[in-house]
Amino acid sequence: MTRVSATEFKNNIGAFSDAAMDQPVIITSHQRDRLVLMSAEEYRRLTGTAEGARGDDKARLRRIADRHGSTLTELSKR
Repeated sequence: MTRVSATEFKNNIGAFSDAAMDQPVIITSHQRDRLVLMSAEEYRRLTGTAEGARGDDKARLRRIADRHGSTLTELSKR
């Protein structure tokens, strides 16, 4: 994994964008990890999103409802 300062990333964005196609690039600010640049393919793999698809809206809404079910139930009682 590559670790680079925000300034170095800004000055060499093309090279680090290319590098992110093979492995994540951690971008630091004030010596702290701030961002991770990764390929779209790796992002889709991690999030379970199919290539080119916006995702199944029903499944996405079901995941949101499961995650926030108690809040939604409370709000519906008001």
